[in-house]
Amino acid sequence: MELPNKVLVYSQILGLSGTAGTLVDIRDEGCYELRLTSQGKLHVVLLPITQTGLVFAEAEPEVAPVESIER
Repeated sequence: MELPNKVLVYSQILGLSGTAGTLVDIRDEGCYELRLTSQGKLHVVLLPITQTGLVFAEAEPEVAPVESIER
């Protein structure tokens, strides 16, 4: 995983439900360092890993299923 990376943030602490942001770092202290826009300004936010859900904004590439596996 490369950082920074665009993510959707879910957190009850700040009332975020799919808010677009940028994951900048995963800190040893147990929190995500994120950049979020609020009221038209960019803010650095630290959210605990245990209470925050992240979804990477860019979808994974589709992988073609392998149909003929020799056993």
